[in-house]
Order: sequence, then C-alpha cells, then structure tokens
Amino acid sequence: MRTFLENSGYSDADVDKMYHAWFKSVTLQVSIWSYPYTTDDDW
Repeated sequence: MRTFLENSGYSDADVDKMYHAWFKSVTLQVSIWSYPYTTDDDW
C-alpha cells in the first residue's frame, strides 16, 4: 500500500498520514469482523 501511495505523487508527510489512516482502518475492521468468531475468554 505504501508503494502505491508513494507513486501517486503526494509528499512524504501526506503518504505517511494516508498509510497510517489505512492501517488503522484495516486493524479496526479485522477486530470487528473477528469478534463473532471468538469466545468471551479471548477478549
């Protein structure tokens, strides 16, 4: 993902911000979608 953003012509600071926003979004989505498949003891 970072390579894709770097090739888009944005500044390094903007690429860093976009990458971290994307990473946070993916991490949150994985947490939310995996919750139903875990037991209460796992959380």
